[in-house]
Amino acid sequence: MTHITHAASVRDGIEIAFGGGANPVAAGTTHTFTFAWLRDHCACAECRHPDTQQRLLDTFALPKDLAVTALELGAGGRTLSLVWPDGHQSHFAAADLTESLLPVGLLTSEIRSWNEAEIAADFPQVTYEALMGDDAVLESYLEKIERHGFCFVEETPATPEATKAVANRIAYIRKTIFGSYWDFTANMEHKDTAYTSLAIGPHTDGTYSFDAPGYQMFHCLGVDCVGGENVFVDGFRIAEIMKRDTPDLYRILTEVDVPGQYIDHEKGIHLMARRPLLRLDSTGRLAQVSFNNHDRAPFALEPTRMAKFQAAYAAFAAHANDRGLQYRRRLLPGSVVLFDNWRLLHARDAYSGYRRLAGAYLNKEDVESRLRVLRLKKSQAA
Repeated sequence: MTHITHAASVRDGIEIAFGGGANPVAAGTTHTFTFAWLRDHCACAECRHPDTQQRLLDTFALPKDLAVTALELGAGGRTLSLVWPDGHQSHFAAADLTESLLPVGLLTSEIRSWNEAEIAADFPQVTYEALMGDDAVLESYLEKIERHGFCFVEETPATPEATKAVANRIAYIRKTIFGSYWDFTANMEHKDTAYTSLAIGPHTDGTYSFDAPGYQMFHCLGVDCVGGENVFVDGFRIAEIMKRDTPDLYRILTEVDVPGQYIDHEKGIHLMARRPLLRLDSTGRLAQVSFNNHDRAPFALEPTRMAKFQAAYAAFAAHANDRGLQYRRRLLPGSVVLFDNWRLLHARDAYSGYRRLAGAYLNKEDVESRLRVLRLKKSQAA
């Protein structure tokens, strides 16, 4: 349980030492929260709307020389109470204070990057019946995706209705140029190699979108073909390998914006966006892998830097095609997979014959919201 072991008023604010808890960033550390930050984050009904949780306090009207007149720890260090010079009182939960130290995102479960052998030993899956009927299983399912980047839902009825039900159990389906829910064979309905039977190399989707889909769902509703094995690769593991073994190549992949594009002139579509293959957040943590050689748009750099980028790009691709880093599986009716498109690369071998694939995209923030709410409900019930 997250708790405060010591709190004292210092010149700049309140110095707080944290004990153990779910937040690995804060446990065993000391952090000073400024007086202005603490007053601004008061959660009482006067300062924050109790229903909308929106701030009511006028942040910009606060005095610049804030301090507290009293502080007190309660509930075994799980709460901190402050009294301000005007008599206003603020109460903070230790867990909320540590949560504020985390980068935006979940991260309360350990993210475990994997290779072929490691994922085989700890394979993430649940059953359809359990997922649809039990919020505890839904929470576990989403935590498996948070941890491993994907999870299978087995024993799912091979119907569009059941496939949509799995998606809607989590969040609403995202609409894109491909529609919302999609269900297709190799018919070239859209200008994309996914709508063919050709081999598709490891990639992430939506490199041409400023907000690439956060999660993607696949369900094979019918199959009578030779080939067509699906491939999943943990892009975070590739990044770890490159950061350790070839740091110069890793670094350039975090620096160079790579453009992606999607073109369908018949439908009047030409999407473009750009970002680094390895996008870091403000703390230097890897936030997103964005790699699609099929959709890479033309761009050029100064010759020396271009050569270095091309070497790094090729090294990343070589890792993505390393069988030892891949999880390979022929998708069959009854097995739904949801995977993190900001982390996992996916691919497909060429095939001949009939293959009917259904699926959908979900937004990153909506899936994280679902898990966050489930965790909050569980903590409130404890």
